[in-house]
Amino acid sequence: DKAFTPDEAQTILRAASASRDAVKHWVPWLCAYSGARAGEITQVRGQHIEQRDGFFAMKLTPEAGTIKTRTARTVPLHEHLLEQGFLDFAKARGRGPLFYTPVTKREDDPLNPRTPKAAMLRMEVAAWVRKIGVDDPGVSPNHSWRHLFKQIAERHGISERVSDAITGHAPTTAGRGYGAPNLEDMARELGKFPRYNA
Repeated sequence: DKAFTPDEAQTILRAASASRDAVKHWVPWLCAYSGARAGEITQVRGQHIEQRDGFFAMKLTPEAGTIKTRTARTVPLHEHLLEQGFLDFAKARGRGPLFYTPVTKREDDPLNPRTPKAAMLRMEVAAWVRKIGVDDPGVSPNHSWRHLFKQIAERHGISERVSDAITGHAPTTAGRGYGAPNLEDMARELGKFPRYNA
């Protein structure tokens, strides 16, 4: 199984809650409640945390950095994230990247290109997860949130179509691509997703 076990998820989220480092604190929680790739989260900008149609959401966009599908998507924020103060954190960070301070543009060496800061933070979170004891080589320290999100969504009656839209998975057929779930559909279904006890 590529998903975290309940104990592994709890270990990570408890450590995240105790961490004063914004990356280690928020990235696991955001991945846990969205199934997003960690690299999509580490590059999120404050300007992409928005309220739309009465729901709070984050926009994951190639404009901010690498998105595997190269397609932007808007993901509702689980109410537990709001209760933990994520909106206050995002507001305090301003419109730019939430998890790092951008540097002024410098010339990259084409033979030795610089690793983007968001990618470095993603790797930092992965190393930290291993350090706190989630060391099963069969699970990915970041990507396993995607597997766990899909498992939990299925168990709690969230349709595959909606969980695919939240996680950014392509529809399995051309027909399923028509009439994609909107933010209200996704937020309503995400309301079925249980809270983590950590």
